[in-house]
Amino acid sequence: MTWRDQIRASGYTQFPGLVPITYVAAARSAIDRDLRENYDFSRQGEYDGRSYCPDLRGSRPILDLLEATAASDFLDQALGLETIEWDGGQIAIRKAHNVETAIPPEPHIDGFATESNGLAKGKIYNHTALVGVFLTAVTREFAGNFTVWPGSHVRYEEHFRRRGPVAMNEPKPTLDIGEPVQLMCGVGDVVLCHYALGHSAAVNTSDEDRIAIYFRVWLRDIEGKRWEYLTNMWSGWRL
Repeated sequence: MTWRDQIRASGYTQFPGLVPITYVAAARSAIDRDLRENYDFSRQGEYDGRSYCPDLRGSRPILDLLEATAASDFLDQALGLETIEWDGGQIAIRKAHNVETAIPPEPHIDGFATESNGLAKGKIYNHTALVGVFLTAVTREFAGNFTVWPGSHVRYEEHFRRRGPVAMNEPKPTLDIGEPVQLMCGVGDVVLCHYALGHSAAVNTSDEDRIAIYFRVWLRDIEGKRWEYLTNMWSGWRL
């Protein structure tokens, strides 16, 4: 099965060792330095909900993981670089032993307004794709794994088609989307996902922090076509 076939069927594909270690090392060095110099315990909620090291978002060591590597080549093949934009990267850290016992992950898709995230109600703030770059290895379950629900992108699309535009004002849907897969990732691995894929991060009961960078990618015309992209999920893709 090609990576194109896998992302259409499962909603995601994984590229082992796609990012060279030199770029991984530069990003890790910048993150380690920022944590030493700027970490503020009182902002832990912000770090968990939005990003660690917020001042590093959009910096060259972070952006290079996507823009200076073959990750951008696959984005170009999947969507066309001239049609998309992306954010500055979320620096996502799952601290070692962040819980005492393994807790099953709960799926979500992004972009729903809540009382805490400050998004205005009336639409879903969907994007197009998610790119994860892994800076540490994850070799067993419940080690902060990026977790996916294969095929759930189809079920979410069906839900939006069935509900109609009223769904833009409704809470995040809770659907039966099957069983999760906790991905095993090596240093420099890249995962490319469709926006509509149910996903989560597993808790980390291991002895090592898990560090990953997640880039949200969107088609430049998405603001006027959010509903179209929710109900025709491959519109704009080149698969």
